[in-house]
Amino acid sequence: MISRRTFLAGVTFAGLGLARLAHAAERMPRAYDIPFATWSDEEPLYLFYPGDKLEIVVPSAPELNRQTQIGPDGRITLALIGQVMAAYRSVPELQQVVAAKYAQILRDPTIFVYPGDTTPMRVLVGGEVRNPGWVDMMADMDALQATLAAGGFTDGAKREKVMLIRRGRNGGAMQRIIDLKTPLKGKASEMVALRRFDILYVPRSGIAEAGVFMNQWVNNLIPGGVQNYFMYQAFN
Repeated sequence: MISRRTFLAGVTFAGLGLARLAHAAERMPRAYDIPFATWSDEEPLYLFYPGDKLEIVVPSAPELNRQTQIGPDGRITLALIGQVMAAYRSVPELQQVVAAKYAQILRDPTIFVYPGDTTPMRVLVGGEVRNPGWVDMMADMDALQATLAAGGFTDGAKREKVMLIRRGRNGGAMQRIIDLKTPLKGKASEMVALRRFDILYVPRSGIAEAGVFMNQWVNNLIPGGVQNYFMYQAFN
């Protein structure tokens, strides 16, 4: 039988342990909450990325035509007008920007932008997978294929609560939860197609905590975390 003194000592020790854990938790860096936008399956316009090749055509001044490649800083260099931010802009947006700059030296210039070779298509897979990191997309790829390409699930993975994070039309992050457990059982299930630079995060904990852990994980790879990953603040 446990004596009163032993019981009180145990309670005191447990209380001190909990206090230390609480103090340690307060000192741990915390990721900010992610203000996810409403999910949409709308297919956004293609955005240029660093490393993409493109061609600029100026019909009224052919000598200004250029085949160029977007640099690591997101810019291209064009004759007479110098550097132009091209990364994370669609074809219509880039045409408008280049036309506005050439309008300073040409009369009513018309600009055509033609995409060329693009950088590798890939997605980011993390959390409870065996080989977290970038997964190259050789062709169309769904969420289950990407997860298996990342080494498959760990034993502690919540396969039915996988987070898919995607860049929305306005540059913000969208989130949806997908079930990758059902198709592994051989049952009919939606196979969610991925897009370039999607993020898949397989949680161990509940979804409420998984958002914080996911953002901390992405932050270790990309300065600024999820929002910078999708908003590209460094290029605005």
